[in-house]
Amino acid sequence: MQYRNGDEVPAISLRGLGAALRRQAVWILVTTLLGVGLTTYVVLRQRPVYEARATLRMPEQQNTQPTDVLAALSGPSTVETEMEILRSRTVAEGVVDSLGLRVSIVEPRGVPRDTLFGSLHISPTAQSGTYVIQRDSTAFSVTSPNGQTSGSPYGMPLDVGGLQLEPLPLSPGQPGPTEITLAVVPTSAAAEAVRGGLRVTRPQANAGIVALAYQSTDPVLAMRVVNGVAQSYIDQRGATQKETYSAAVDFLKTQVTAIGDQLKVAEDSLERYRRAHGLVDPVAQASDQVQRSADLHVRREELQQQSSALWNLLQRAKQPAESVADWTVFAGSPVLAQNQAIGNIVGQLTTLEIERSRMLTQRTTAESQVAGLTHVIAGLRGNLTQLTRAALQGAEDEISSLNETLDRSDARLAAVPEVQLQFTRLSRAVTLNNDLFDLLSKRLKESQISEASEVASVGLVDNAVIPTTPLGGRRLFNLLFGVALSFLCGGLVGLARESADTRVRSREELVRLTELPLLASIPRIVLHNGARKDLARSIEARLVLRHAPKSPASEAYRALRTNVAFAGNGTKQPLKTIVVTSPEPMDGKTTTAVNLAGTLAEQGLRVVLVEADQRRPVLHKVLGVERTPGLSDLLIGTASIEQALRLIPVPEHAGGTFAFIPAGHSAPNPAELLGSPAMHELLATLGERFDTVVIDTPPLCVVTDAAVLGSQADGVLMVARMGATHGDALHRSVEEMRGLGARVVGTVLTDVNQREDRYGYRYGYYQYYEEDGDGHSHNGNGNGNGRGNGNGRKRGKRV
Repeated sequence: MQYRNGDEVPAISLRGLGAALRRQAVWILVTTLLGVGLTTYVVLRQRPVYEARATLRMPEQQNTQPTDVLAALSGPSTVETEMEILRSRTVAEGVVDSLGLRVSIVEPRGVPRDTLFGSLHISPTAQSGTYVIQRDSTAFSVTSPNGQTSGSPYGMPLDVGGLQLEPLPLSPGQPGPTEITLAVVPTSAAAEAVRGGLRVTRPQANAGIVALAYQSTDPVLAMRVVNGVAQSYIDQRGATQKETYSAAVDFLKTQVTAIGDQLKVAEDSLERYRRAHGLVDPVAQASDQVQRSADLHVRREELQQQSSALWNLLQRAKQPAESVADWTVFAGSPVLAQNQAIGNIVGQLTTLEIERSRMLTQRTTAESQVAGLTHVIAGLRGNLTQLTRAALQGAEDEISSLNETLDRSDARLAAVPEVQLQFTRLSRAVTLNNDLFDLLSKRLKESQISEASEVASVGLVDNAVIPTTPLGGRRLFNLLFGVALSFLCGGLVGLARESADTRVRSREELVRLTELPLLASIPRIVLHNGARKDLARSIEARLVLRHAPKSPASEAYRALRTNVAFAGNGTKQPLKTIVVTSPEPMDGKTTTAVNLAGTLAEQGLRVVLVEADQRRPVLHKVLGVERTPGLSDLLIGTASIEQALRLIPVPEHAGGTFAFIPAGHSAPNPAELLGSPAMHELLATLGERFDTVVIDTPPLCVVTDAAVLGSQADGVLMVARMGATHGDALHRSVEEMRGLGARVVGTVLTDVNQREDRYGYRYGYYQYYEEDGDGHSHNGNGNGNGRGNGNGRKRGKRV
């Protein structure tokens, strides 16, 4: 079966996955052990962590828009806004200053302050850096960041650069660390640390309750931080509320004074007019018609003034929320007196814009408090725009109606005295100013009362207490999680190495890479350690036809002999000249060549084995003959074929021999020598004298000798070793041989082990023949009974 593209590659089975994990077992084990060791080390160094909690009651959010200036100024924000304020840097800095959190204990780690210090205070101007404290039973000394050292006896706190401290003395019965290292950081850094460890949550979505939590290895510190955050937030909110009431009182005082002055002017004008015209009771003096006409004219004028004021107010309300508008010009406007909702919103905008201007002197527009206030101002301006438009439309409709009525009665009203009209105007001005003055005076008194009293809109429901039990299960969870993660990382490392491994792991993969038929799968031949160390001894131990003629490996080589016999050019004529090569060294090509020659000779064929590896010849050592004279001597004409040929006996159970031509003397130019006409003539001569010529060549990825001989031979046999030959090298070697015109007839996969097969396939290794008739096992491991001159060292005869 041939696989011609990647889509046809079979998926890895569970058996193949197990084989991959076995191959990468060392890496998986090492990675897992390292991860488990690191996890154990980290977990053992972890200190118990304590969590302190407290709950705050937040003000409820109003569902309807307030219609009162004071209610709008003191109205609560949403719970989410208050939660963001709790997390703010300002609140955290207040906690840092109150608890002295700029200083932390570096060594010994995780020890509570109260067990080391009798007193520890830090001023805002303290120098940042590391302070080292040395103590004994009678006195202590402190080394500041600049290297200066000061000492003091116990009972007298020492002030070093703004850090005032007194450690507890060492007790003989209770030994402790003699050296303490403190770290002092800037206020901003300490505040960020508090913000990072603080958790602010809302347990119930519909309840105005907020929970605070803080974790620390010091339970007392955790309790103090939580209570400090709550108290800092309450204090700051109270101060902000007082500032808001103060701003409202100042605004109302200004408005009351201005309206009072306008009322006095209106009253004086009315009194002067009354005396000038001798009016006692103008209503009784005028007829009903005149009075009605006068009222209509006055009303129209009032509406026109109101329309003009509403238009100006509408233009002012359309300004951006970030702008600061002057709302005091509308303080005496009849619009504010007649439309309480508009008046309340104008009052709220005045106070809130004053507050925002004050905050911008200390904060930026990006901070949550300023942004929230700007958002409220934008909403109020939108509401003011809607109310003003509605009021303006109503005033314009009423003016249109009055104009129609006055047009019909102009003739009758022509006689209305001008005195009556003027008197009515002056009287209405006095009435309006008086009503507005009374309203603002009432609001001023309410604001002054609220300013004098403390309205607690935020309260502490449960304060934090010292936690006595550390967070349970954390160390065990971290250990279990780390162990599981270590196993996962070990598996990933193994799979990553396996996916990056391009070596051939199965016969299907070999067929897919080469697009050639697989002629034989040679099972793994187990060797003794002594045979592994020497190349010649290693190959000689793999001559399974001598050592284990009935082993699976022997039968695999006989199957190779059969498949080679039918690998001709579509005819029954067997291949005459066969080049055996491999992509890389140690792929088993030499073992394959000599075993193939033996199986062919075992069948009674005339076979000659040629050692064409001029660079690293080893076959003469394997077969126990002299290296010279040999192939190189034949090609340069210093020896004859009869001198170079040696007869190598096959095992006694088969009988017969095969001829062998060793490498000969070392040649300076092996590739040129093998590609010479003399080599071509030699192959022709050997082809006439022998049935099959087997040529052992060097690896293709090392030198080009095999490619030179492959173009002259009838066929090339490509040998690959399972788990050793790289796929890219194999593919490149086959393409190189094809490019030179050589005919690669098939492949041989050596060192096959089903346990390491990438796809988990089982290959039948001729287990039927594993035991002979006597019950002796021949496993091809070099431990056979030595039949047929098992030592492989018998000298060959010259022919």
